[in-house]
Amino acid sequence: MMRFGLVGTGVGGDFIARALQLLREEGSAELVAVAGRRGTKTEEFARKYGARRWYTSLEQMLSEGGFDAVAISTPHYLHFPQALAAIEAGFHVLVDKPMAVNLREADEMMRRAERRGVKLGVIFEYRFDPVMEEVKGLIEAGKLGRLIMGEAVVEWFRPQEYYERSDWRGRWATEGGGALINQAIHTIDLLLWFMGDVEEVWGLTGTFAHDIEVEDLAVAALKFRSGAFGVVQGATSIYPGLPTRLEVHGTEGTAIIEGAELKTLVVRGEEARREVRRESGLASWSRPEAVPVDNHVKLIRDFAQSVASGGKPRVDGAEGRRSLELIRAIYHSSRTGRVVKLPLAEV
Repeated sequence: MMRFGLVGTGVGGDFIARALQLLREEGSAELVAVAGRRGTKTEEFARKYGARRWYTSLEQMLSEGGFDAVAISTPHYLHFPQALAAIEAGFHVLVDKPMAVNLREADEMMRRAERRGVKLGVIFEYRFDPVMEEVKGLIEAGKLGRLIMGEAVVEWFRPQEYYERSDWRGRWATEGGGALINQAIHTIDLLLWFMGDVEEVWGLTGTFAHDIEVEDLAVAALKFRSGAFGVVQGATSIYPGLPTRLEVHGTEGTAIIEGAELKTLVVRGEEARREVRRESGLASWSRPEAVPVDNHVKLIRDFAQSVASGGKPRVDGAEGRRSLELIRAIYHSSRTGRVVKLPLAEV
């Protein structure tokens, strides 16, 4: 059984801990230690999820050890230093999205993990969602034909209090951006998983409904290496917040995912069908904590199996970096007013 230490006791940490509870029951992974800034909250969190030890610093947790991997679910700007500390201490690392706030940090994390011979995984759990896997399978089987258009639309709403509750949100130095790097990144990751790498991007970002440094609205036009076109929209300023939409269009068919539902699937020569909406759908546009933990279970199980087998996690550092690169390119384009070509070099 793979033993995890967890740093972070917020919403993301809660997902990880809940998933590890289920994985402990099947004998594949368990939570044994927790680190958090506030002692009382960390102790309560650890006891709730069956962890035997708790700490007020990652450094203390790492020095005592007793686990195989560290899961990181902390504010974005801490991902890089905490991942490096865990990697250098010889532990495998599973880090929440975004893996870092820029590509320089992401690349260094990958280099260090390779040098130390440990696994680096990134938490993009929606790749394990049955609806997403079905669409990915259809694409790979050629059912939609040659892909010509992909759209990722995240029109969410967050009140001003959302940013004021956390001193790291809404700031370039600590959040690394706004609606794109925090809320839309999951859907952008799926778009790239479906459509492939981007060749060039032109983007606009702005702040319309909040008193923050970073964007609460962004749009971008993409050209994929395959020649297909794409669109990204990300927002925390669209009241009252709408379900996420992900569209894939090919010469032989279309798949449209809205929230948790495969809203439309039309393949030339086949009867159109609709999926039944799952009751506990991916309602993150309103309440992130309401999202089911099933996909986290699958992702962490895959990560543990990759360590046991010596293989690669399905979402390793290179896969986790892809959405970050596109988001950073959109930011560069918005600042310069120019089309940005990928791959993007940041120094």
